[in-house]
Amino acid sequence: MLTSYPQDKTQGAHQAPPPVWLDLVDPNDEERNRATGLLGAELPTRKQVADIAMSSRVRTSEEMLRINIPGFVREDGGKGALTPLGVMLTPKVLVTLRYADSLAFERLAATVAQRAATESSVETFVGLFESVAETAADRMQTLSGELSQLSRNVFADRDGHSRMLRGVLFEVGRIQRQLTQIRAAQLGVQRGLAHLCDGAPKWIDKAQVARLLVVQADLHSLSEFDQQLDDKVQFLLDATLGFINNDQNDLIKVLTIASVVTIPPMILAGIWGMNFKSIPEYNWANGYGFAWAMIVLSMILPLAWFKWKKWF
Repeated sequence: MLTSYPQDKTQGAHQAPPPVWLDLVDPNDEERNRATGLLGAELPTRKQVADIAMSSRVRTSEEMLRINIPGFVREDGGKGALTPLGVMLTPKVLVTLRYADSLAFERLAATVAQRAATESSVETFVGLFESVAETAADRMQTLSGELSQLSRNVFADRDGHSRMLRGVLFEVGRIQRQLTQIRAAQLGVQRGLAHLCDGAPKWIDKAQVARLLVVQADLHSLSEFDQQLDDKVQFLLDATLGFINNDQNDLIKVLTIASVVTIPPMILAGIWGMNFKSIPEYNWANGYGFAWAMIVLSMILPLAWFKWKKWF
């Protein structure tokens, strides 16, 4: 899909205003050819954009800047593999090449749609990375709130606590996957900005470079916040597994007590169940009641012992 954002939105459609930003999402050959003509340069392939070599991340020239981010957003709503992002910038047009939907691009598109005219390609380029930082901050804040709610659920002493723990494990795994996605995207953007800010083209002025440096600092701060969230995820995972282990230990304790308590009655029943005529208890008038009394007593005594030891 190819979305074009013209600079002057007030011109008539017959005047074909020149685009400032071309956003391609998994484009076909026709859309790639159209974008190539407007950009004046060949678009990279998906394999080239996904190249993890540092030499392929940022390339600058007098008329074009290229930034490749190998892992930017996941496909299928966060369930698939990371997809790459390619950014090509000239003084006249910005071309973004991606292969999945992105909240950062949706935020930027909404901002651009509210304006009467799209700003220059460089301003849109800077706004894109500002949108990436804002989106990452919002998403991490949301995940932090979800972790806090999960923590309250894990450490709540209420009925159904054991049944809830299994669901917590799935939620922790989901949050961890999303944090990994955000971390990978941030790392790619940070590396691209680091190279760009060190050697920006002349047609990107100092004020715009300063804004990119602010974005870089914001992403660095988010990396520290991400580490805190990662620690919280690990702590919550350990706590959940600890509660599950305690529940399993309690179950094993009950089974152990039950097995120990039933051993003496089984021994007595086995002795009196032998088919020997010389067993004297067979001739007792109250032998049946005596046998029952001994069996019940042999169960009560171990239970009393465990209770006295506070083992249950």
